[in-house]
Amino acid sequence: MPDKSTATGFSTNAARHPEGANPTSRRAEAGTAAARILRESSKILDCFSAETPRLHTSEIIRRTGVPPSILTEMLRTLVEENLLQREGVFYSVALRVFRWSASADAASDLMTAARPSVTALRDRTGECCGLQVRRGGDHLTVVWKNCMHTVAHHGYVGQMKPLHGSAAGKVFMAYEPSALSLVLDEGLTAFTPMTVIEPATLQRQLEQVRMQGWTFSGEEQELGLNTLAAPVYAADGNVAAAVTLGGPAHRLTPARVEDLAGPVTECALGISRFLATSMIAD
Repeated sequence: MPDKSTATGFSTNAARHPEGANPTSRRAEAGTAAARILRESSKILDCFSAETPRLHTSEIIRRTGVPPSILTEMLRTLVEENLLQREGVFYSVALRVFRWSASADAASDLMTAARPSVTALRDRTGECCGLQVRRGGDHLTVVWKNCMHTVAHHGYVGQMKPLHGSAAGKVFMAYEPSALSLVLDEGLTAFTPMTVIEPATLQRQLEQVRMQGWTFSGEEQELGLNTLAAPVYAADGNVAAAVTLGGPAHRLTPARVEDLAGPVTECALGISRFLATSMIAD
């Protein structure tokens, strides 16, 4: 009789291990199966975001590529472990995940420094501001502060956007060769007529980022939206995040962008100093 792990498609049935099999080999195979289960579970949880808080089973299958027979058992287990909650054929993130999120937030020096700093930047400039971290070929919003303008750059914590075409993306590509390689390998897609699609032009822009310490994206990802960004450095000198400011193109004109670059870079520098000081204190 197959053991319970066959339901997830990762059998550890003793029949697969004839008597006398190398115990080290068996442990390695079991470890590989456990790693596969963890990766598949992560793929499922990654499907959920502020944009897609509830997903139908069929949509989870489409997004993950996990076979239906395996996915059904994995979803059941995730619900039993209070990582997902089920309402009919729809699933959403459960409270246990939110507890982890709160714990990660409280333990993060970056978040501790960034939240009041980004709030102060929003108050100083009157525009929506945030903090981005890189996740592969995308950047993730981890802090977001809305402004009071009716017409504004609408973002939220948990939002994922491509590196290509964004000010935050240019920061990461300027300082992280692996980020640039990912974008170039995927191809420079034209999101709008303003998007940079020539590698040589992009390379010149990235050099300018390194020279001036901030960057600007004018309607490259979305028509009518302009953004600025500056790097936040970790204590080891590597880029940890990017402070961003965004707004409509009619308000964030080229002349005003020059005025806003100072506050944005000062905010990023303040967070960088906090991270360096925290490392010394530790």
